[in-house]
Parts: sequence; structure tokens; C-alpha cells
Amino acid sequence: MSLTVGNGAAGDPILGDDVPPQPAAAPQFVVLKQHVAIEVDLQQKSVHGVSTMVVFPIEPDLEEISLDARQCDIDVDNITVNGFKTKATHSDPYDLMQVPREYQIGAPQHHIMSRRMQPLRPLKRLEVPNSDRTALPCCVPTDGSLKVSLKREYLSEPPTKSRQMPELARAKNEAAASGMDQNEAHSYKIAIPFRSKNIRDGLHFVGVDEGDLRYPHVYTRHSLEPGTVSCIFPCVDDPGSRHPWELSIKCPRTLGDVFEQPTTFQPWTSLALNGSRKRKQGEDPAPSPPTSRVIEEDKLLEMTVVCSGNLTGEQIDPLDNKKKIMTFESSIAAAQHIAFAIGPFEHIQLWSEFRTEEADEKLGANAAKIHGYCLPGRAEEVLHTCQPIVGAADYLAPEFGRYPFDSYKIVFVEDMVPDTVSGTSISLCSTRLLYPEDIIDVETEVTRKLVHALASQYFGVYIVPNRRSDNWLIIGIQWFMTDLFMKTICGNNWYRFHLKTLSDKLVEQDVSRPSLHDLGEHLHIGDFEQEFMALKAPLVLYILDQRMSKIPGSTGIIRVISKIVSTANIDTRNETTWLSAEQFRTACEKMSQYRPDELWNQWIHSAGCPKLDIKQKFNKKNLNVDITIEQKQGKDAAKEITKEDFHRELVELRHDVWAGPVPKLFTGPFTVRIHEADGTPYEHYLAITDKDKHSTNLQIAYNTKYKRMKRTKKATAAAAANSSADKDLQEDDVVYYNALGDVLQTEKDAQDWGLQDWSQATQTQMDQESYEWIRLDCNFEWLCSMKTDMPPYMIVAQLQQDRDVVAQQDSMLYLHRTSRPSGVVSTIETRTAMDRRYYYGIRCMAIEDLPKMADPELNYIGKAHLILIFRHFFCDRMVAKNGTVTFPPMPNDFSDKAQYNVQCAMVMAIAKTRENGRCSKDARNFLLDLLLFNDNSENEYSDQHYVACLLQGLATSLIPKKVEGERDLLSTLDMDNEADVELKRFIEKTIEEIDKYRRMDEWTLSYQNIWTTTALDCKMRLMKAKVIPVAPLEFVQYLQDDNIDLVRIKAFECLVELGMLSKSAIMKLLLSNVSTDPSPFVRDRLFKILCKGMAAIALGESKAQQVDQPMAIVEDDGFVIEQGEAEIQQRKLDANRNQSIQNALAALKEELKGNEDLQLVFWKAVNSQWISAKEKFNLLDLCFAMFEPEDNLLLTFEYPKVWRATREINAPPLVNGRSDPSRIIKKQCIIRFTTEYRTEPRQKRVIEPLPPPPQPEPVIKPPEPKKIKLSTKASFSGASISRQPSFSGPSVSRPGTPGPLTLPSLPSDSIAVMPRVSVAQAVSTPATPRPPSSAVVSDSIAVQRVSVLLGNPSTPRVDTPPPPSSAAPAPSTNGARPPAEKRPKPSAKKRKSDEADELNRPKKPKTDNGRPSRIITIPFKAWDRLPEKTRRQMREVKAAHRPASGSVSSSTIVAKRPTILGGGGSNSGGGSSLSKVSSNSSVRARTPTVGGRGSTPILLSRGSPAPSSSRASPAPGRPGMPLLSAAPKQRKPLPSAAPHHSPSGQLSSSVGKSGNPTNGGGGSSGSVDTPPMKKKSVIKLKVRAPNQASPPPSSGGQR
Repeated sequence: MSLTVGNGAAGDPILGDDVPPQPAAAPQFVVLKQHVAIEVDLQQKSVHGVSTMVVFPIEPDLEEISLDARQCDIDVDNITVNGFKTKATHSDPYDLMQVPREYQIGAPQHHIMSRRMQPLRPLKRLEVPNSDRTALPCCVPTDGSLKVSLKREYLSEPPTKSRQMPELARAKNEAAASGMDQNEAHSYKIAIPFRSKNIRDGLHFVGVDEGDLRYPHVYTRHSLEPGTVSCIFPCVDDPGSRHPWELSIKCPRTLGDVFEQPTTFQPWTSLALNGSRKRKQGEDPAPSPPTSRVIEEDKLLEMTVVCSGNLTGEQIDPLDNKKKIMTFESSIAAAQHIAFAIGPFEHIQLWSEFRTEEADEKLGANAAKIHGYCLPGRAEEVLHTCQPIVGAADYLAPEFGRYPFDSYKIVFVEDMVPDTVSGTSISLCSTRLLYPEDIIDVETEVTRKLVHALASQYFGVYIVPNRRSDNWLIIGIQWFMTDLFMKTICGNNWYRFHLKTLSDKLVEQDVSRPSLHDLGEHLHIGDFEQEFMALKAPLVLYILDQRMSKIPGSTGIIRVISKIVSTANIDTRNETTWLSAEQFRTACEKMSQYRPDELWNQWIHSAGCPKLDIKQKFNKKNLNVDITIEQKQGKDAAKEITKEDFHRELVELRHDVWAGPVPKLFTGPFTVRIHEADGTPYEHYLAITDKDKHSTNLQIAYNTKYKRMKRTKKATAAAAANSSADKDLQEDDVVYYNALGDVLQTEKDAQDWGLQDWSQATQTQMDQESYEWIRLDCNFEWLCSMKTDMPPYMIVAQLQQDRDVVAQQDSMLYLHRTSRPSGVVSTIETRTAMDRRYYYGIRCMAIEDLPKMADPELNYIGKAHLILIFRHFFCDRMVAKNGTVTFPPMPNDFSDKAQYNVQCAMVMAIAKTRENGRCSKDARNFLLDLLLFNDNSENEYSDQHYVACLLQGLATSLIPKKVEGERDLLSTLDMDNEADVELKRFIEKTIEEIDKYRRMDEWTLSYQNIWTTTALDCKMRLMKAKVIPVAPLEFVQYLQDDNIDLVRIKAFECLVELGMLSKSAIMKLLLSNVSTDPSPFVRDRLFKILCKGMAAIALGESKAQQVDQPMAIVEDDGFVIEQGEAEIQQRKLDANRNQSIQNALAALKEELKGNEDLQLVFWKAVNSQWISAKEKFNLLDLCFAMFEPEDNLLLTFEYPKVWRATREINAPPLVNGRSDPSRIIKKQCIIRFTTEYRTEPRQKRVIEPLPPPPQPEPVIKPPEPKKIKLSTKASFSGASISRQPSFSGPSVSRPGTPGPLTLPSLPSDSIAVMPRVSVAQAVSTPATPRPPSSAVVSDSIAVQRVSVLLGNPSTPRVDTPPPPSSAAPAPSTNGARPPAEKRPKPSAKKRKSDEADELNRPKKPKTDNGRPSRIITIPFKAWDRLPEKTRRQMREVKAAHRPASGSVSSSTIVAKRPTILGGGGSNSGGGSSLSKVSSNSSVRARTPTVGGRGSTPILLSRGSPAPSSSRASPAPGRPGMPLLSAAPKQRKPLPSAAPHHSPSGQLSSSVGKSGNPTNGGGGSSGSVDTPPMKKKSVIKLKVRAPNQASPPPSSGGQR
């Protein structure tokens, strides 16, 4: 096994040998037919059988085919091709989910596991569009983990010619008899026996585990991307491979046979017939009958198989009469649409229950047969829930086309994660959707989901997308068809109100999201992406339908969809059963002559929604209405991260999901309707084009030529009375008989209700307007948010006089966003809620806005209006004998569902009213009386949801706006204050009522235990708001496995909302349930709760478990050193947590840093054997968010086994205690073989130095003239910094005698002196250095050019002893004679400073223009004041300069990385100078040379420490070497304490025993020959990962 580390998208290591190779191209074969014969064992939770496929090769010489098989044991020895065994190999991809035994990894190594499981991700497969399969048929396996050979030589029994002819003839006869075409007769028939293992995906078993008392059943699990069906049986798991299927499923015959439990009249064992017989010795006792898990009457329940396709046969297993076999056939389907369920289901014929004979005859062949299946005891709920499905099928068939299959089956099963899953002619639905006939709260939502499952049979199962990017069209058509049917049963107002609500939701969510076209590639990463596509795609199709319908003679996209379905029903080839966006676009253009180019570019290939700022003005001069439209969709601030969006942002970050481009200008038709003064609406069909870059100006002609007629209050009152005979109306009065909201118009009503009208100034302004109001986008062709500058009275006129519910909704949204608390707005909203002619959604919006009007400036009129409305509709007025008037609530009557929704909305609105930060006493008592006097005895519907609403309202009324302090409100109330005493009694009474209904739910079960979940939610909200003390045990008691799933989920949610994740026990319990709960639904919901809890920690709403923090540093004098900088950084991080997902993740990792217990628990959850591949990916993504990755992997290997052979001595056998040599068997050798572990290597590996490469021949060039660059300012002549001018032109090196080369020291008053490179000292024996052949004395102005000092960095050098301080040898100038000038006097102090490399040198000061300024050098004399550590290091440096006798060292010198001026020029931490060289240089052992030919000079950048006085000459004969200037380009500094790679095979000469450098300046010298090494040495290397950050520099930086 090998470990390959690479830098991927997230910098994760890749485990090379464990990853199976991906297919390079689509295999050239197709599957013509597949037959699957499986046996399902519910008790053992296993599946085994044989999968037989008929494969036709496109290539005639195809030698091998690749198939998909996951979590299966394939019997590769018994795989047959046309009846003959063949060679096959199988590698289970799900083995990648297991951590190998050799790996010792944890949560910080999550990236290693993520990269290991990378082949299991859906996007790893090759995508071939269905349009390309028409010309070149092929199949694209998901994994290709099963390789089956088709070669003749691999067949175990190759057929001879005599045998081959009869078999071929028989095959052709069978093909002709079965209707098989010629292609199938020439195909391969492959039979694959298999058996499942450790089922994670594909199947889910219910009721078979110990303690699970539900009815046993099993069903298939599905995913949008392929890879799930291959977990059940081998196949080609390719959505584009669609072919006929035949499934034979064997299962237990009765429910008693599932657990092999006989009935009472059947004997358990044959031993019971002879129970008096004694047991023989050694015989096992008779097995006792197991404990019965099924009651006696349920043992005879018949097990039923519901599968895709049509039932063609059912028989008892001939080998076991306790089992039966059911066979199904499907015409054309992909593997991912094959679904089945096995269990004791009850069958309900829905089509015969709800379809009349007349409707059946009218539909004829279009009438679909719909069947319902459910677990025993739930048939009544299925009848009530699925009643609209039959009507939906009867609506879709004539409207869009005939149902594509023979029948439609709906199966309700337990523990499903999604609510519905569609397969071929079957839909698996969750039992959570079932509801009895007395529940009315969920019927609309449930019906829409079930109708969508039926519409998915048309598009999604029968008609599939061409490629991933076309998924938006399939999903959009599904929901478009669904909402059209819902319009027929819920009404047009519901339909338009629903679309407007979805449009507003889309505008809010479509921020930084991908486009519809790009979103299809990422649907598999989470259900949030599918929900967003299901939100936007049908709305886009709706506005497309609206724009197409404007064209004369066009009927919209309904006819386009109908034509597609009809064509697919007539021609059942694969070419007609796939749909692409371009194909649909072309069909729309042909049907309506409308070119949707701009719609396609802006709404499908782009993201975002337009945000329109519209201003209107009446031009009296031209009698025009000028409308200015400005689009501001690109000017909004970034959306903050919330707890609900945290997981989505995290997953999109991990999968590189980028936001789509937002158009600066949306274009399209724009309809404006102006209601002019005479009351006539005038529609104007305009368009927003791309001609105007910034804003669009529209001019609309005004039609009314006279002044606006005045509308008086007297006329309004007359209109309310619907009688004008008794009223004296003026001629200029306009009477509106059909105006909405014209209730409570009398003066008595205004006085009793406290109503207010417009002021006189507003009335005057209204009289001067030229039109009533302007309706913008009246045809609902834009999915946008509009902000207008129309005055409020125009908005109110639109609310009251426009019959379109979308216009009314726009008016309510305007009042909700912009209106301030006022008595007029409260009056308008009250009249809206009182008028039952409004759609109930509009009334609920008015009620929800009324709590804002409970303002002290208005005398809390909003609260009074709410209570008066509730009393008017739902209370009786009773007058006592003493004249007291009371309003007891009337008995419940929910027959009017609109009124029921208004009633529930008013309860929550009253609870939200506030006075001085708290809900008023009368409002609280009013809600409590509604709960205490609730009467549902005469109601035909259940009041469970209404009671839950009242409990929520009571809890909301107790939550104040602000709670100060850490203590809860209940404990801080003053018992001497009468108001506090009353509030305390009310809180106690509320808690008592909540607990009462919670206890009632334990005896009389409510629908989905809604009373228990509501009680837990109410207490959680009160604890979180600090109203009552936090009591986690209130929720922990509901975490037991025996509780219903929804209650357990709610209990965990409450604990997480209270911040209990900081408790280690709660965290462990939650992670244990996330990873081990048998229900995938519970695991999914708990994981989302865990994500919200982590999001709360990341966003600062709650705290994580605190680990032990290091104590503050206390000095001897008592001062406490605090980490002020760290505190400031933490505050900055807290302020920016919710600005981006990166900031949130950084804050989360900081909170969880050092929490090793959490890492252990979390990694245990990741390695669970229960979770599926998707769930494991989700946990690994969460690990990425919580823990910083560590690039290390500890591997554990077993010692190798070796065999040891020992020869036994052929000793004579013993006879009577004595050896008998005569019985020695001659020619006998006995050898015993034993195994043992080898713990030491056989021979130690020694790295020997490599021979040096051949040196290039020197090339001599003619000398070039020198160029001198003078500095205009005096240079700094300090201890460590000097400058030197450079001159261009290559220098010529003359061949000379090799020898040590030294450079002179330059005077301190030179104009520009570059840093000098020191020469290290390392020679075996003292020798007199030979003078260089080209040493020429240089002056202080023209010195040696720096660029020519570069050489081969990989050539080793040998250090030479430094010259004496009194001598000043001249540097080499490559043969050029310098001008004869006076030689400067050397400075001993400066040389002393140069030698002290360990001392920090001052930074070079800079002026404004960046050039060095004049600096005065002061000699350092206070040597005795230096620290002892510094002086010791200086002594070690001096001692290292002395030549050691008999010591030979060689080192590889490379060019030093340039550093920023003054940035860590010296290594004061004790590290050698060689630790600063680049680790990327080649490390080779070469034979060192002496002199200029093999020397390797180096170049130090500015700010480097001053080198010693010796300088190496450049390598001669280096043509074409680049010339470097004196001031090279600055790069990022390398930290001085960063570790580097030591060269292998060489011993560093610059580091002594103490770790200090042996040369003072950190430079290098020439090289000498190294004698051969007598003893081999082993060099130990410490290698860092390439992407690991270097450690910070040592503390001893520059001073």
C-alpha cells in the first residue's frame, strides 16, 4: 500500500492504491433486458439472488464489460456468459467507507477520509447526454466495479463447433418464440450470483429489530443521482440506460413466517411429539420456542410484494411452502426507477372507490387504475388522504395526455426521509402524510405533495432529462402540472395567492445562488438545492406561460407539454422519452411564435431576481403619466449567514458551488393598468428593453379629459347601505357598490370601534389626483420586488377596489413594510379582516400586521381591534342580571375553513401585542379564557391544532421584548408588587395548562403527538427567553427509543436551542443517535439539528464546551501579562462571524480548538456501520467545519513473518528407558518449520554520495568595459549593512591554479558597498593557501560586480580559514586591473562586528523615497554588559573559525532566498546559516573541487547579515548566465527559524555540536577534495509536508 499526498481542492491527501480507477470513456455496449431473481430475508436483513443481463456489444471485439455492484459479495467463480463460466473481478466501492486497520486517524484527519471516499461521489461518473446515445448507443456504469470478461480463452468450457451450432440454433429459436429481435439473439447473457452485506443503502427494514413492535416490512431507498440501486443487485446504474425489466421476488408467505413462528395449531418442533422421551447423554436439549413478537391473529396476515411494472405471476415456492414468489414485468425503465416494497399491506382500490361509472366511460382508455397500499389498520386514513388523487389523474389525462403506465400504485411505509419517492408506476410515500378525516390543517399541503408524486410519473420517470442541467425543466413541469390541478379544487384566488407568496419567497432566497441551468449539476449535495429548484422552476415556467399567452392564437405551454406527452405515448422509443431545455424552447417557439431568448438568458442561465424602484408622476402639460423604473438588484449588501443557511453555505463551499451572474438589467413585457378618474381601468402593454442603461422611462397617455370626480363620505355611506333612494346624493358623487372593506361605516361603529378616516388635508390631496391608482405588472409577468412612491391612499384604493388577489397582496405588503403605526391604517386593516369577501389569506395578512398598531401613541388601538374582531366572529354576547356584559367563546365550528384559519391567526396576533415591553393583562387573560372554555363537543372536526395554537399563543404572551440580567423572570418578580404577583400566578397557570395537555397526550394520542411537541416547544421558548428556569430534564425524559420519532426529534431540538451542546453528555447522546438510530428519518432530522447547533456556536449565539485554558502569565513583580492582541482579534472575529461562511468557520474552529473529547466522539459517529454514504459525507463536511485538518497519517504495520527451519537430530529411540542405536532409521532427515516475526532489518540501508556530474568546459569571452554606478548619497557603514555598485557586462575568468580564494574588506567610507559573502573554514590539514591567479586590488568606488558571483548552487564547497585581520586581499575582478588608488585602512571594530553573526543588527532606516539615509556608526564598547548567552554564542563562533585538525566536512551551498530589508537578517536562535537556504535546491553529494572552475558563489540580498572578508570568485566559463542587478526584486521573507531539508549524504560543516554556525557571516568558501569515507553513516531526515506552514521566527529577532 502506498500513501500519495497531493494538493486537491481542499488540500486533502489522496490515498492512491485504495481508490478504484474511473472509466475513461463510455463502454460500447447496451443492456437489452435484465432479469433479477432475489430472495429477501427480513429477519436477517439480507438479500441474495441472481441478476441476469442480456448485453449487446456495439464493438464486435469487446473483451470486457463493466457493471455496478455495491455492498455485495459477488460469486465471481460462478459468473456465466451464455451458460459458460468466465473470469471476473470485483472490488466493492463501499469498502472505501471503512477505515483500514493500518490507519490510526481521527477527526483532524477527516480530509484523508474524504479523499478516500471521493469515488463514491455522484459527479465522478461520466455523463453522456441521451441525445448522444441515439447515434452511438452506450452505457455508463457508475463505478464499473464488476469486470466480466467476454474472451473465449477465459471460458471454462469453450464450446466446440459441434456444440456451438445446436446452442446457437436453440438460442435463435428461443429468441423467435419470445419475440426477441435479431440484436438480442447475437448478444451475451450474463448471470451474476450475489449476496448483500452490511446493508447501508438501497434497502430499509422496519419492524425486524429487537424492540421494534411495528409491522415488519422492507422497501427500496432511492436518490436523485445513480449509485443506490446497485447496492441491491448488480446492474448498470445509469439513468440513460433504459430497457425492459423482469423481477422475481421471493419472500415469506405470511407474517408468521417472517420470524418462523408457527400458529397455535402448528407444532414448533418434532421433539414435542415425544416430550416424555429422555434425552441421551451428550444430546442437546430441545430448543424452546422463541418469544412471540406477533400476536396470534396477525400471524396469518399475507405478505405482499408491490413492485414497479405489472404483476405477471404469483406462486408458492416449490422448495419451501412458507415462501412465495411474485413476478413483475416493466416495459422501459432505468435502474434508479425500479422500486418495490414487501410487507403485510392492505390493498385499497382507489379508482373504484372515487370514480363513477360515467367518468370511467368518459375517460375510456385514459382512465388510470390507482391502487393504494398501507399497513394494517390505516385503510381509512388512506381512503381519506388519497381521495384527491383519483381526481388528479382524471384531470391530468385529458389535459396533458394519457397516463404512461397501466396502473399507479401508492405505498405508505415507515421511516422514509423524503415524503414521496417516485418509481416506475409506483410511489413510495411516508405514513406521516396520512391524516384522518377530522384533521383539516394539513390537507392542502399533503394533497399537493401526493399530486406531485403522480405528476412525476409523467415527467421524471417516463420522460427524463437529457442531461443534469435539464433537471430544472423536469422539476418545473412537475410542479406546474400540480398547481394547475390544485387550482381546480382550491380556486383561482388560492392559485394566484400561492404563486405570489412563492414569488416573494424566491426574491428573498435567490441571493448568491447558482442559476437554474447550473443548479442541475449540484442537486445531489442536499435537499435544500432541490427545494430551491422546486421553488424557482415552476415560477419561471409560469411567467413563460404568461408571456406566450399574450401572443394571438397561443395557448401557453400547456399545449406544448401535452404534445410532448402524446408523442412519447405513441412512440415508445428512447428518443421520444427524454427532454432537453433546447428542445422545449424550440417547441415553445413553434407553438406560439414567441422567442424566449431574453427569458432564457435572464431567468435560466442567470441568477437573482429584479428589484424595481418605480416612480410615477402625472404630467399635466402633456396629459401623460410618466413612469421611471430603476433596477437595483446588484446594489444590495451581502446577505448575512443565519443558522438555517449555515449547512447549505458549508456544503456549497465544499462542493465549489458558485453564485450565478446577476443581470444588471432584466427585460421583458411590462403591463401597466391605470385606474383613471372615471373608474375605468386602462391597460397599457409596455416593455422594458436594454436601450436604457440606468433606468427605463415610460410615458403613458391619459384618457380622461375632465377633472377627477369627488368621492364624498356621504356617497361612501350610501354605497354601504346599498340604497340611494333615501339619501340625497349630489351629481358629482361616485358610488362604488362593489368596493371591498366597506364594513363598519356607520358613526356608531366608528365610535364603538375607535375607527379613524383620512384627515381633511389627505382628502384634499386625494381630490386633486388625476387617477385612483396605478397597477404595475398586472399580468404577473415578473418575479420581482417593487417599491413605488404612490401615496398610501392609492395603495388603499387598490386594496379595496381591485378584485385581483395579487393586487390586494401587494397592497398589504406595502402597508406591512412602509406604514408607521397610525389609526387610519389600523382602521383599514380592521375593515379588511372584518370583510369576509376578501380571500382569507389577505385577511390573515391584515391581522398579522395589527399588533404593530398596539402603540402607546395610539392608545394601543391595535390590541383593542383584534379583541373586538375575535369577539365579533367567535364569541357570544351575554348580559348578566347585574348588567355585566361578558363574551364567552362560542363552541367550535370549523366547517368554514377560511374562518378557521382567520381564528388561528388572531390568537397569535393577540399574543404578540405589547404594552411597556410585555403583553397586557387583559390580552393574556383573554387567551387563557379561550383555552379554559374551549368547547369542541359540537364540532365535526378535531380541535387538536387549535389547542396547540392556543398553547403557543400563551407562551408567546409571556415572552417580553427584553430580559435584563442572568436570572430568569419568574425568580426576579417582586412579591410586594401587585402586578408581579399577578404575572407570577399567570405564569404558573400557563405552565399548568401546558403540562395538562402534555399528560393528556400520553393517554389519548393526538395527531402525530402534536400536544406533546407543542408543550416541549412552549417550554423551550420560555426557558430560552429567561421566563422560567432552564430544566433540561424536561426534555431528556423524551429521548428514549420507545417514544415516537417526532417527539424525540423535538426533544433534541429543544436541548440544542437551549445551548445544551456545551454539555458533553448531550453532545455524545446526540451524536450517538445521529450515527446509530435505525430510522434514516430520525438520523436525517437529528443531523440537521446538529448543524443548527454548530451554526449557533459559529455565529456566537451559544458557547461550545470550554476546555482548560492556560492561566495568565504572572511575573515576579506581580504584573499579570494579558493577551491583549488576542483579545482584540477575538472581538473582530465575533463582529464578523455572520458576514461570510469563512468567518463563521474560523470562529467555530476557534471555539472547538483543543476539544479532544469532541473529536473522539465525532470520529466514532463517522465510523458508524449504520449510516449511508451520503450521511457519512455530511458528517465529514461537518468535521471540515469544526476541526482544522492535520496533514499527518500514522500507519501501523505487522512485522513480516519469516520461516525458520530446524533439523532434528536423528537420535536413537528409547527402549525400556535406554537408547537403541540399532533402530536408527537411516537416510532420514526431519526438519521442522516454524514462523516468527522479524523485528530488525536484515541489513541497514546506507545512503552513499552520488558521483559529481561532469563539469562543463570553460568558455572564454573577451573582456568588456566596466560600468560604474555611483550613489548620490553617503552609504551606511555599519556593522552589518553595506552597499556596492554594480556594473553591467560579463567578466572574463582566466584559468588559474585552483586554490582558496579570499576577498578583501572594504573601507567604511565607501560610497556603495554590497554585502560581502563570508568564506567558511574546513580543511583536513593546515596548508598554505595559494594566491588566486586573478586577484586584483579594487578601490572603494569600483568594486566587484555582484551579479557575477552567482554559480551553480548545487556544487559543494569546502570552507577555508579566514585571512588575518591585518591583511586585506583584493577581490577578484576577472582579470581587469582596477585603478591605482589609495587602499583604505581596515577597521578592526567593524571586522569584529562582522564576525559576530549571532548579534542582531539594526534595521536600515529609510527616507520617504525609500533610499537609505546617512547613518553615523558608533563603536560598541559595552561587551561586558551583553547577556551571558550572547557572549557564549560569540565564543562558540570564534572557536568554530579555528581550523580543526583532521576534520573534513562538505556542504551544499545554494542561493539564499532574498529577504526584505531588515527582516530577520540574522539567526539569533542558535540555528545554522545553512538552515536559511532554500529547501528546493537539489541535494547531491559531489566530489568537491578547488578554485574557480568548481566554486559556487552565492548572493545575499539586502538586509542580510554582513559576510566575512573572504569572497569567492565566479565560476569561469559560464556563458549565457543571467546578470543580476545590485538591487534584486524583493520577495516575501523566509522566517529565520523555519526548518529546512538537510542535504542527504553530506555532513554540514556550518553546524557544530552545539548547533551554532561555524562561520560568522553565513557564507561559503571554495571546495577541496574530500577523502573517501571509511565508515558508512545513516542520515535521519525530518520531512515536512509541502503545504505546511513554516513556524514563526525565533523570539530573538532584531533589536
